Amino acid sequence: WNPTDWSYAAEGGKHAIFRYSGIDCDFFGHVLRIAKSDLACASSENDGGESASSLRTCKVIEFMEESASPSQTFHRRVVQPLIGHCYLDLARLIRLPAACCAHLYHSTLASGLIPPSRLPSWKIGNTKDSREGVKATLLRDHTHLSRHPRLLSLPASISDNYNIIDSRSITVLSVEIKPKAGYITASPLVLPVHRCKYYRTRYSLQQELMQMGHVQKGWRTMKTGDEKKQSTENSKMQDVFTPSNYSPLDLFFPNIIRTQKALKDLSQNMQNNFRVWCNGKQIFGEYETPFDNVCQKILDDICHNSGSDGKVLLPDPKSTLLDVITRAVSQVLERESLLSNILSMQQLDVIDGDGAVKVYERLVHLCKGSNLEAEKLLDEAALLARDGLVLGQGASTSSLFYSDSSPYIMHECDSLENLLDEIVQFQTHLRKRMQEGSSPNEEILDASHARCIECVNDLSKEACIYLLQNWLLSLALCDVSFFVSFQFLMDQEHEATEECQSCDHGGIAICSMQDDVLASRAMGVHYEVKIVDCDPKPAKKLHGRGEVESKFQFIDK
Repeated sequence: WNPTDWSYAAEGGKHAIFRYSGIDCDFFGHVLRIAKSDLACASSENDGGESASSLRTCKVIEFMEESASPSQTFHRRVVQPLIGHCYLDLARLIRLPAACCAHLYHSTLASGLIPPSRLPSWKIGNTKDSREGVKATLLRDHTHLSRHPRLLSLPASISDNYNIIDSRSITVLSVEIKPKAGYITASPLVLPVHRCKYYRTRYSLQQELMQMGHVQKGWRTMKTGDEKKQSTENSKMQDVFTPSNYSPLDLFFPNIIRTQKALKDLSQNMQNNFRVWCNGKQIFGEYETPFDNVCQKILDDICHNSGSDGKVLLPDPKSTLLDVITRAVSQVLERESLLSNILSMQQLDVIDGDGAVKVYERLVHLCKGSNLEAEKLLDEAALLARDGLVLGQGASTSSLFYSDSSPYIMHECDSLENLLDEIVQFQTHLRKRMQEGSSPNEEILDASHARCIECVNDLSKEACIYLLQNWLLSLALCDVSFFVSFQFLMDQEHEATEECQSCDHGGIAICSMQDDVLASRAMGVHYEVKIVDCDPKPAKKLHGRGEVESKFQFIDK
């Protein structure tokens, strides 16, 4: 173990990702995921006096059910059975010495790679004892591609021990997508002043709120004080937020044309929802754009790998490369069941964020006013999946079928059954009016909302937990990311039989490509599709949920 072999790669709101660049086969093709707060704490407690040997000591924590982290248990018991085991690689826990984490912390701050808007999350806050080490997660690096046993032409390298393709001689492209919620809410528990939710996706509404300045996102670049002083009117114009045309409904709809449209819309306004890597190096993102010559070289490499003669110089290689990528990815996604499985889990939300606030208030009341007790019960319940889960079985709202769709156990409660039945009737009315092209009857909406509130106010503790379990699970799947990593095959491998991805290896597809560089031809593609960032949502998310939902009052129906 050598901390200098790990370099900052990316980050989210809570965690930082470090990519391995050394030659140790235990870590090749992997990334580290560490809480930024843990890095800061380790830095504050470390005086730099550790020996070189202590820096090189890390311990892999073998998986045991009784000592598993909440994320490991959630992935194993809940997500894998419903998403598909082949789409989620289970992480390994490792324990790092504080000196290693302090080194990563200081080297990352010194690198200048942290987006300005993320810097506040790196500040040292409440410290905790890290003398026994810091827990981190060891994950597959999905910007790499595992070797397929039937593709014998792949070059050998040190990565053989981990079955990873050597990207020095094969062009591997990886696309990270945040699909967002693929449904429009149809819950009668939506507050009357938030009924804009019935007409548009949550993503579309949030785009408008961001444009209006009511919602701020951590991935957006923030200017420092000096930069603000130097801003000109021209630069202010450049800072204006441009809403995306992307619709999650297009991505999740089982139609290749709509899938391609969704990916094209994402690629034209990437924000934090679309990023592309080539051989482990990010080339496209909200603040990352490659030079034309880089795109041209990648296209030349793809043509070479596919057996094309000569090189075609393109007037707009960036657009051509993105078109090649979105065409390949859309055809891969059409073959796999990941999107439909994600949508089935998202649709377990039948109460909306507004309803979640009301149900949470009821649960706190039943816990004698203790938020801590209510949240403890919810966090524990999130990991308690029932037996016999069925992959991608789809969500149904009626009490009889909703209990079959959910991974959690539904306890008997008359008010819960009445609530679910009322939701079904409401959805039927809403769907009929929308199909007719007319607005829902406001009096019917108000009456249904009132009846649902009465049901919520009479729910048992177990019924509250059940509804919030499913809402938090849906929330986790609405915030998930997935990678599609792929390589174009050489001509002699085009005859390989198509097959979907399995737990043992990636899939093989014959993709139809129509563009300036690849003309109209079929190309073999070896691919992997993997889900990431699917941790359980903590119940404390419900604390400020009312304020989050209140922003929708600023949007007209």
